[in-house]
Order: sequence, then C-alpha cells, then structure tokens
Amino acid sequence: MNMNGGFPSNLLILDGSNLERWSVLMKTLFGAQEVLEIVPNGYEDLAANPTEVQRKAFRDSKKKDRKALFYILQNVDTHHFEKISKVTRFKEARDILDKYHDGGEKTHYCKIFFKISIFIIVFLQFI
Repeated sequence: MNMNGGFPSNLLILDGSNLERWSVLMKTLFGAQEVLEIVPNGYEDLAANPTEVQRKAFRDSKKKDRKALFYILQNVDTHHFEKISKVTRFKEARDILDKYHDGGEKTHYCKIFFKISIFIIVFLQFI
C-alpha cells in the first residue's frame, strides 16, 4: 500500500457511482488527519485588527481547510475535479459536490423524464 503523508495514496476515487462509500472514507480520513472540525462550516475570515491569538487560530483553520480541500481534490475523478478545481475553500467544493449529487443530476433526469412524458402525451394525441 502506498503511503503519502501518513495516509494511503490509493483511496477510493469518487466517480459518481460510489458517493456514499466515498463520503464515509473521506470523513474517516478527515478524522484521522484532524481536519474533521473544519468540514461542517469552514472557517471565518479575520476581523479588523485581530489579536495574535485570532491570527494563529485563523492560520490553523485555514491550514486545516486547505488540507481537507487537498484530500477531496486528490480523490475525485476528472469530471468531479473540473467542477471543483477553481475553489479555494473546502466548503465551496463540498457545496458544489452536494448540489451536483443531491440536486443537479437528479434535476437533470427529472427534466428529461418530463420532456419524454410531454412527447408521449403529444404523440398519443395523434394516434
């Protein structure tokens, strides 16, 4: 097994048909790499005139966010990579993937089904 930075480099690649299994593996990886707490909400930008403690917390959060984003980018197929390659935060990538798998693709198939249904209705009127 290839190891890269303490985790296997041959993890499951998201290809669209394995979302649930891939999600479980990613959550486990995030926990093992101590970035799981950044995953739900991302991180906040620095306020004006931050204290040194706030700056350190911001740097740590940003580093964890980039680490989580790296893991996602490394473990998706080319199609998914193209959708999220321009983002700079993990939450943006997660929102894009969630929308694609929860709404986008299903909505696309519903539209196709709707168009086919209309075609059938129109066709049956002429029989």
